[in-house]
Amino acid sequence: MTNVFPIGSDTSNGSNNMAIRLFGNRIYSDQSLYEYLIEFLLVFISPKSDDKQAGVMSFHDDSLTEKGFEYFVKPQMGLKRFIFYNRSKKDVKIPIDEKAYKEIILLMQTKIEESGVEHDKAESTIEAIQDLLYGYAAVLKSRSWTAQSLLPIAPELIFCEAMINKKERISLSKSVDVSETDIEMKFDYKRHNFLARGGEVYYLHILQALESCPYEQKVRLEKLLKLLVTANGSHFSKLANWINDTWIDNQNIEVDKLWVKMKLGFIPSTGYIGCGKRTIDELVNFLSCEMHPITRIELFSKGIVFQIMRMMCVRSSEYVNIPGYAWIVDMRAPKSGKSVMRISSESYRKIEELFVSAINQMTNEYLDESADLGIHNTPFEYLSDAKKHTLNMFKRLGKEMQLIIPLRGAQERFSLSEDLVKFIVLTIIKPQQKMTFDMFLEEVYSHYNIIIGAKQYKNYAKEKNIDIEQADAFYLNEKEFQLFLKNTGFLHDLSDATSIVVNPYSEVTI
Repeated sequence: MTNVFPIGSDTSNGSNNMAIRLFGNRIYSDQSLYEYLIEFLLVFISPKSDDKQAGVMSFHDDSLTEKGFEYFVKPQMGLKRFIFYNRSKKDVKIPIDEKAYKEIILLMQTKIEESGVEHDKAESTIEAIQDLLYGYAAVLKSRSWTAQSLLPIAPELIFCEAMINKKERISLSKSVDVSETDIEMKFDYKRHNFLARGGEVYYLHILQALESCPYEQKVRLEKLLKLLVTANGSHFSKLANWINDTWIDNQNIEVDKLWVKMKLGFIPSTGYIGCGKRTIDELVNFLSCEMHPITRIELFSKGIVFQIMRMMCVRSSEYVNIPGYAWIVDMRAPKSGKSVMRISSESYRKIEELFVSAINQMTNEYLDESADLGIHNTPFEYLSDAKKHTLNMFKRLGKEMQLIIPLRGAQERFSLSEDLVKFIVLTIIKPQQKMTFDMFLEEVYSHYNIIIGAKQYKNYAKEKNIDIEQADAFYLNEKEFQLFLKNTGFLHDLSDATSIVVNPYSEVTI
């Protein structure tokens, strides 16, 4: 694997993984919607040099990449334990973590009592703080406390992944002279089980595209991303820092050892540049909209995955060297019959075939390389795992966002949920701007390769040499989409013949 970005990346750990070879290291099946956003922001907010200062709240640049694309994170395990420990599953109770949890609770209660608060009220205050922070949980499931996450409402609440090595933690529990630093830091931070590099892949495709974008656009995107995680989180930042700093200050912990160095993965050098430029434009538009911070985060988490799914299709088409297939959307108009449903289902089947073709071609290429080295393997060793982390993942995430319907059953096809429609509008149209409905349908096709209306389907049918006679069915489809936009506040009728799509949000001040 030589044709990757960044140039010179270590690709050895993905050399025999077809999904990694195809899409980069790595887009992984077990990541949740929020974890792509959390990991992307974790890279963005983190220092990117040994001095732990340069590169905070910015993308890497040439001055920060002399030693490769690195970033540095603070695990903040004391704070994480304070929020999650007592409510998470525990397969094995580990004495040092039980003890550390009780110590931080007692420590925080004592701090509050020192300010003149009665003991009972101090206890209830601690519980209220825990409830407050836990109320912003993004990823819980049945995971250990070390693998749970909060919504990224403040930089201090964007946690890196940490996994428990039970054997090592139990061994530390039995040690007589175990150091407080080891108790704090002896976790596995590089296993990539849940923060599995999907956010890094997304970050890298933006970073690659920024190389050919105006410097002013990079600066604006950085300011908007910084605003996303800081504008409404100052009280949470102060609270998180107070808890974590109190814990660190009262333990015999070596502060200079509280950092973990992470290395970014890699992406294919071709395939993502075009959609990376689209992503930058779309994010600048979206993040420029003044809206409730939680709403913005929730939409962004789905939008990132939506854009990653686009990346996967664009890369697959580029790799097998065939023009891409459109996502033909069924808006489920009541009187449209089943024509659009069948066409949409067929377009989804084409996407599945595209993924299978790309996986097979990559596998054959790898087997040819291996044979030249005297290694003989069978394709079945690679195809199942590659499908799990490509096509199956695409389908799971699509169904979770209602981009692919139905949740169960036959006639799988593309559709759009309210959140996805909202994200699409806000990424295409700048705040307080508007365009005609016909123009908007063209922009949706141009940006996302999504077909909703009759005109776009006719042009696509001619291009692909498929049945153009079904185009009339799309008039009802686009009318249903028009009604959908109107009901969600994004469309105004100027006359019987003309409607405009508007972005009603004000522009943020940066």
